[in-house]
Amino acid sequence: MTTTLALAARLRALPDDELVAALHARPVRRSGISDFFDLAEALLDPDGLVRALAPLDRLQLAALIVLGREGAALSADRLAERLSEHPATAGTDARRAAATIDALSRLLLVHPADGDAAGGAAPYEAVTAVLDSGPQRGLPRPDTVLAAAPPPVPLATTETDRPATDRLSAERAFEAVASVSELLAELGREGARELQKGGLALPAAKRLSEALAVDSGAVPAILAVADRAGLAAVADGVWLPTAEAAAWQHATTPDRWRALASAWLGGLPSDLSTLFAARSRSPWDDGLRAHIAWLYPASAAEAQERVAERVTEAELLGITARRLPSSAGTALLESGPEAATEAMITHFPAEVSKVYLQHDLTVISPGPLAPEIESRLRTMADLESRALASTFRFSAASVDRAVTAGETAESIHTFLAAVSLTGVPQPLDYLIAEAVARHGRVRVRAAEDGHALVRSDDAMLLGTIAVDQSLSSLRLLRVDDTTLSSRFPRDVVFWALSDARYPVVAENAAGTVVTPQRRIIAERAVVESRDPAAELVARLRQEDAADEDTAEQWLARQLDQAVRARQTVIVQVAMPDGRLVDYLLEPTGIGGGRLRGRDRAADIERTLPLSSVKGLRSVD
Repeated sequence: MTTTLALAARLRALPDDELVAALHARPVRRSGISDFFDLAEALLDPDGLVRALAPLDRLQLAALIVLGREGAALSADRLAERLSEHPATAGTDARRAAATIDALSRLLLVHPADGDAAGGAAPYEAVTAVLDSGPQRGLPRPDTVLAAAPPPVPLATTETDRPATDRLSAERAFEAVASVSELLAELGREGARELQKGGLALPAAKRLSEALAVDSGAVPAILAVADRAGLAAVADGVWLPTAEAAAWQHATTPDRWRALASAWLGGLPSDLSTLFAARSRSPWDDGLRAHIAWLYPASAAEAQERVAERVTEAELLGITARRLPSSAGTALLESGPEAATEAMITHFPAEVSKVYLQHDLTVISPGPLAPEIESRLRTMADLESRALASTFRFSAASVDRAVTAGETAESIHTFLAAVSLTGVPQPLDYLIAEAVARHGRVRVRAAEDGHALVRSDDAMLLGTIAVDQSLSSLRLLRVDDTTLSSRFPRDVVFWALSDARYPVVAENAAGTVVTPQRRIIAERAVVESRDPAAELVARLRQEDAADEDTAEQWLARQLDQAVRARQTVIVQVAMPDGRLVDYLLEPTGIGGGRLRGRDRAADIERTLPLSSVKGLRSVD
């Protein structure tokens, strides 16, 4: 077993990139660390070790336990033999043992054996001590880790289950694409506020639930899928669509599903990717939960929660259906997104490019609309119900919204005539004409002081705006019979009136009608450039290099650590004739320029001049 002394020397010798990577995996406090001995002590602090050990899987924990009980470094071959003696790790081969040693070494939990080409290692004494304390620190008992055999491997899904699973999977996948599309449309209309502690604010969650026609509990999963695909992001505490959302919205349904499924697969941590791939043809039911509890004995609840989140998303996307992998899900895990899309597309309903326009101002789509048709239609009509056959409805407000966005009566009529299977009904013609004529009855212009002026020749309409409680936050004040003022900027007032469905236009200082651009796009988050781990390593290197007596200081710290730990070390001493001699010594004290200790090989007490001590290394 190895101690702080060996770890400190290892940390000092590690390349910067490897040391930074290790500190990313094992973050430590930066205060109070002035050299590599301090860093080694922080890494071997019992509380920090518990945090590092808890997420390990059973094979990694078992390897640490077996290595600790051995009392010396083991090669991968020997470790595999020892692990195979226990029910939990029976059948472990040298390749898996070597990979486990490498993973534990990168986590700074084991110390590589010097010059061992077979990849041998031994755990640090502090690691073994924490594992042996087991339940006292919230960890499982070592014997329990080694004794529990894995749960039985589940049977593969039968081919007779495939057709029903694939049909339901395709329905789920289609609904997922529609839900994400609806989510992005709603976020573009009005963002959703994110709480500081995480999660959507209740009003936003309720609004999205109603807009998507799903239970409120389903909204976080849909939002997570959109976020992972890079289609939605938080900007200034508000969820908004990203710039990539527009291209996704105009893609075909299979392409949109492929983007979502690909993001789900690409976002899996390596352990979950391996876990799901191993079950690409087996149920993801309670047996999976039992396997997770067995696989992560020190953090079963946390691991199950982490897996449950991805399983929920898999159900949402049709990767599984009723916890059974679909043909598309199997293809995704075994061959990738392209193969998955090919498997899924055969079950998708065909898209349509024509609709039925009704006299009651509704629009009936006989199937899923082609994205470019739906996107244009939604600028002028409101979605009433979404299914394979969706329903939209025209209103004065929806047409006014389209005109605000740049449409004209002629462009609206031309588009509808091109996509309608029933022509353009006369009531809809009248509605469009009236909405266009009514548009602009309310005008908003910026005053000289930057505030907004709201004007209208319709005194009754202006009076309605003045007492509208939904606009009370604008603090509208009467200026005269045709004018209201607000202390807010023009664009804020314009969008508030537009959202309240008033026939409003914005004007510039010259009175020309303009269309304000509403911020509906979230910029990609800038990755934090500061790296605390890299900063710590750079500081330690700088301080190490700045000290002219680095070698002497390092030796003094090594000796001090060995004395405090009563650790037997190999001390290299320069003899009067110039020879270098190694002593196996247990240092007992330093004083008067001399090192005192017991020579373990000769079993005598020795006193050595510090000036003659040229080096020190761990026995390990």
